[in-house]
Amino acid sequence: MTVIPRGRIEMALRERLEMAGCHPVRDGIDPGAEIWFTPHLNREFTVPYPVVSAEAANKILRAAGMEQSFRPRPADPRPAGPSSRRT
Repeated sequence: MTVIPRGRIEMALRERLEMAGCHPVRDGIDPGAEIWFTPHLNREFTVPYPVVSAEAANKILRAAGMEQSFRPRPADPRPAGPSSRRT
C-alpha cells in the first residue's frame, strides 16, 4: 500500500487507473464527475473529483475491478482538545 499526501491522491489514482488500462469515456451527468471504462470488468464506472481521501480512492479502484492500494493517513498523535490532566 502507498501513503500519498492528500493533494496528490487524485493524480496518483488517475495514473494508476491509466496504467491498468482504464480510460475516461466522457463527463458524468453531475458536474464534478467523469465516466471511465475498465477492461478488467468490461464496464463503465464513475470517478468523482476532487478525490480527497484514500478511502474514496480505494472505492474507485474497487469499482474498476482493481485491488485497493491507498492507505489512509496516520492519525495525528497530538490530543484533539485541551489537556485533561489535573494539577
